[in-house]
Amino acid sequence: MERRTLMDVAGWEAFLHGVFAIAITLLVLDIHVPPIADAPNASALLDALGAELPHYVAYVLGFMFLGLYWISTHRILRLLRGVDHWFLILGLVFLMVVSVLPFVTALLAEYLGQDQGRDRLALVVFTGWQLILSVLANVVFRYALRGGRLLRPEVAASSLQPFLRVALLGPVIWVAALASAVLLTGTITIILMAVILAVFVREPPAADGEGAVPAE
Repeated sequence: MERRTLMDVAGWEAFLHGVFAIAITLLVLDIHVPPIADAPNASALLDALGAELPHYVAYVLGFMFLGLYWISTHRILRLLRGVDHWFLILGLVFLMVVSVLPFVTALLAEYLGQDQGRDRLALVVFTGWQLILSVLANVVFRYALRGGRLLRPEVAASSLQPFLRVALLGPVIWVAALASAVLLTGTITIILMAVILAVFVREPPAADGEGAVPAE
């Protein structure tokens, strides 16, 4: 296979980490301290904190899903000897979608548990956006790994198949979560999202050469 001229991974990795760090930090800004005027005593303060429960749930979901995407992309970058133009273009589209996650998470936090179909719509937007993100993540991963085009020489492409199979579960489960948001209840959708977290929080099989230090 012809070895193409590639750009250094480090610059792209620094940019990617910065975008993820900003996006994941923005999530907490949607959790607000109850104003003193609304909490004249401890009981009222406790009630005010309890009223923020949807925001806490949305924060945990948004933070964990963003964190898992960061872990996956970080692992993939450790396997690459460099990046090319089209990898960067695909990566920019992926990060554009990542950057919107604080918005869809805030939407979920605001409308979770509301009536007249508002919480359903918020769940549809949240799960639909996660579906788009998981599909894009698979596209970026598979572009980088297909035929070993960007892999370090010591990494066996065949050893990455278990990782790619696990990654492919993401879109499948998010389709189920989106269908649940449209057809079923918010509670079932939240449970499905918890299942997604349980699936992806496990460490995937290591690739051959993954633990090796990249050559300078």
